[in-house]
Amino acid sequence: MKTQVIGTVGKIGSGKDEILKYLYAKYNIPYISTGDIVRRMADEEGLEPTRENLEEISERCFRKLGKGCFVRMVAEEIIKKKWKVAGISGVRAPADVRVLKEHFGENFIMIRVEVTDPRLRFKRLQLRHEGRDAATYKEFLVQDKNEEDVFKISKTEAMADYSIKNDGTLADLHRRIGALIRTGKLIVK
Repeated sequence: MKTQVIGTVGKIGSGKDEILKYLYAKYNIPYISTGDIVRRMADEEGLEPTRENLEEISERCFRKLGKGCFVRMVAEEIIKKKWKVAGISGVRAPADVRVLKEHFGENFIMIRVEVTDPRLRFKRLQLRHEGRDAATYKEFLVQDKNEEDVFKISKTEAMADYSIKNDGTLADLHRRIGALIRTGKLIVK
């Protein structure tokens, strides 16, 4: 049986990682973040992991290694580890989806995480206290636009197999993931 890979896509602060954290906690499904690779590169270069520095590293790698380079690295790691089911956080660009489909075919499932109100996403970022997140709502909107300009996230979101609304509580999000699992479309064992 080929590895099933569950990718998450969504705007900044939508809850992409929360889905994968839940699947790990509940079903012991390991996951890898493409962002972790970029943050590790920033650390190796002695750069602060600000969103601007991370975007610059991403663009440089895209020019040198091609679009989809980070998900390619993650896919190869998943294959090397021989995981039966794995998650990928940080699917951003249409090229990422193409690379993952090349590696995993129909066994790559992508979930779009949607939040209706951008202010709710900003509020959630403030609660997580990570250095790469904007300090003001205005900065957040600029970061959101930059992510769209660099990665074309809206085009990638349109490629998702499933969509989960995340406008409520964490418990609401967990119930929605559970509902998707109960349909049998998302295999977690």
